[in-house]
Amino acid sequence: MKKTILCTEDNPLHLQISQEESLRIEELEVSGYLDEDDYELLTEMSGEKGRLRYLDLYGVTESFPGPDDMGCFCIGEEDLAIYSGSFNDSIRLEKIIFPNNLIGIGHSSFNDCPNLVIDYLPETVRSIGNYSFQGCPKLKTVFVPSDCSLILHGQLPESEFGGSVENFDSDHRKWPLNPKGEWIYRENFGIEFFVVDGVLFLEMDWCQTLLALDKYPAMNRRTTYEVPIETAAAYYEDKDTISPLGIRAYAFCGCEYLKTLILQDCMMETHAIYNCPALETIIFKGRACGERVSSWDIDWSHVITKCPNLQDIYLYAEDPREISFGIFKDLENLGDIVLHVPCFCAEKYRNHVIYVDGYNNQWILSYLEPFEPANEDDLKEWRRFKRIEEFDPIDFIEPIE
Repeated sequence: MKKTILCTEDNPLHLQISQEESLRIEELEVSGYLDEDDYELLTEMSGEKGRLRYLDLYGVTESFPGPDDMGCFCIGEEDLAIYSGSFNDSIRLEKIIFPNNLIGIGHSSFNDCPNLVIDYLPETVRSIGNYSFQGCPKLKTVFVPSDCSLILHGQLPESEFGGSVENFDSDHRKWPLNPKGEWIYRENFGIEFFVVDGVLFLEMDWCQTLLALDKYPAMNRRTTYEVPIETAAAYYEDKDTISPLGIRAYAFCGCEYLKTLILQDCMMETHAIYNCPALETIIFKGRACGERVSSWDIDWSHVITKCPNLQDIYLYAEDPREISFGIFKDLENLGDIVLHVPCFCAEKYRNHVIYVDGYNNQWILSYLEPFEPANEDDLKEWRRFKRIEEFDPIDFIEPIE
């Protein structure tokens, strides 16, 4: 059953369709006005009880949830947006045409839509709310404009796009720095997104310049991913030291096919690697530590979790102080994982004492006074791994295929 409906504020969608009729419609074209009750109806129509598989909202011109509903300061009272909580468990929905000039998609929207195919999100979209587009395995490409007005996750990064998206795309498709750390392009100050090999990165320029991996496309079918070597050139603008790449919260979330992950120098936020069922090996080619997600966090934790098939972790660092044990301490299967360290370094790791509750690291301890542990044997945390073996780092000079 097909239907075309023009809606107004005085005659909205939910007053024009009866409950019985709404559950029979398979294709629907709506134009004009939509409010929160209308989106609730559309969600029900595309859910288990309904039949709605094709929805055309291109002609919708009035849908203004505002910043309170959206939970995002960048959405104004008159910005065209989809209400938060819309299209959850819309298992019938196969295709949606978004409103022309759509600005925002509310938080917790389009979750668990297993049949939804979206080749591109509109380039006009500037805000995608927290927890949106989870469990949508048929999403193809999500276009993220490079300009700093896009707020992918409202205030803080969450697990939007978890278990979804084959590739990200953007205006900029190359690394912003050359090997000497000099800028190749730079248009804005604040936040600027770019994409390399379908992976979404961002450059933040506030108190200091930081490059970060923001989102890995969870449904990309490659089994091995190595962060680009150009991250070694991520210099702080006003310093001579090298800036580690940030790995944002939920950067690797719900990755269905990724088996081997190779990282350079990095600072990892809470839940940086989360719910990756195929992941078997992580290789750290440089230093690594944790990072607080926000300024009011006391510490960071649960950096790598819910990776049940993780078997091997390789560390290039000869000195255990270059790697924060806290990155690994919350792994549920830590006792089943083999830790690989460089030749002649196994004893260093076995006997290294963790002083600051698992967060001992040269970047952190620079402003902390070390103290003697009460019971040194209890604090040799590296021994929690199944075993510690040695390897020759030359084995991994070339990228793994």
